[in-house]
Amino acid sequence: MELTITLYICLAVLGAILFTGSSKRPANEMAFFDRISSKEIQGVLAVFIMFHQTVVALDANFKDAGDMMFFYYYGILAVSFFFFSSGFGLLKRWMTDKDYIKGFMKRRIFTVLVPFFICNYIYLTDALLNNIIFRKHFGFGEVICSFFGIFLVNNEMWFAVEIMILYVAFRIVFSKVKKPLTGILIMTGVVLAMMTIGLFSGHSNTGVMSYWFKGEWWYNTIFMFPIGMLYAYKEERINKVIKRSFVSILLASSILLVLLDYIHRGLILDSIYWTEYTKSPHPLLDKLHGLGVETLFELVFLILVITIISRIKIGNPVIKFFGKISLEIIMLNYLMIDKLFFLYTKYGIRVYLPAVVVGTLVCASVVYIIKNIVLERKSGLFDGKVT
Repeated sequence: MELTITLYICLAVLGAILFTGSSKRPANEMAFFDRISSKEIQGVLAVFIMFHQTVVALDANFKDAGDMMFFYYYGILAVSFFFFSSGFGLLKRWMTDKDYIKGFMKRRIFTVLVPFFICNYIYLTDALLNNIIFRKHFGFGEVICSFFGIFLVNNEMWFAVEIMILYVAFRIVFSKVKKPLTGILIMTGVVLAMMTIGLFSGHSNTGVMSYWFKGEWWYNTIFMFPIGMLYAYKEERINKVIKRSFVSILLASSILLVLLDYIHRGLILDSIYWTEYTKSPHPLLDKLHGLGVETLFELVFLILVITIISRIKIGNPVIKFFGKISLEIIMLNYLMIDKLFFLYTKYGIRVYLPAVVVGTLVCASVVYIIKNIVLERKSGLFDGKVT
């Protein structure tokens, strides 16, 4: 009963922060997906990811998450939206601002690089202290590689690494190309190359430090990045189709999402990405099977989201705040999951989960402020501006 009530509360909180202040979108408004709305949705999904990562951590520690396992299966959908909106935002700005590439390093790449290293050194310091306390042994080479971010002390930092690689690739490609479609095709090639590396890299043999591209999370959502770019390129035409066939697209995408959710759950239960450890005759084909289903699952989810926001305009101070610190939330959540685990042992999930959420929000806010100081930005946590 405790876990069921907790699940309902979490879903109610997500619904409240998403739809509070929402309104019907004007019928003549054709551009309904932009940087502000995508950032606000990212804010809600960042909270969702906190729930997801907490459940994943509990499951990894053989703790019963009960009905909260609901959040276990949908982390890929949340992350896919982050990649999609990033691809969309980059190409949209490039097409509308001829000087966008100028200052791109500081405006985009450093915005991720600075909080990445702040969080990286937090995790590294924590790992070294635990090394002393619990008499574990990290080699000198591991520590040096971790210091420079080549090893990830916490594997949940993967998203920041991958998005920076994509930003660098975008900077190189779109400083040379003149036509959007050419750049999209090249970036798609870059993404496919990264996915291929991930497919053949397998998993890390350690839960403490790992190389880049170890694990399916490195490649099972990234294809939505060029999909987002393609949407930005053909936005007007796609939006006309959505407006004209709203009911049909809404029903079709909803039904498909439910069907793919059922299939996806079965693949997860069969550990489709881990069959090299179960002596499967074709583990690579298993991974490709999982990747194919998840890619379609993510695409249908994104179509549904875009379709819904074509009629509903969201926005309130809470999701603006969450959107600002969404990257920091994703990177720091596991610190709170680990450090506050004693609350789960003593009081259960009803105390543990809110503590993890609040602790993560506080830490993410502090890192966000430090980032802005380093980057000499004036944007504050509650000024409502999108940075």
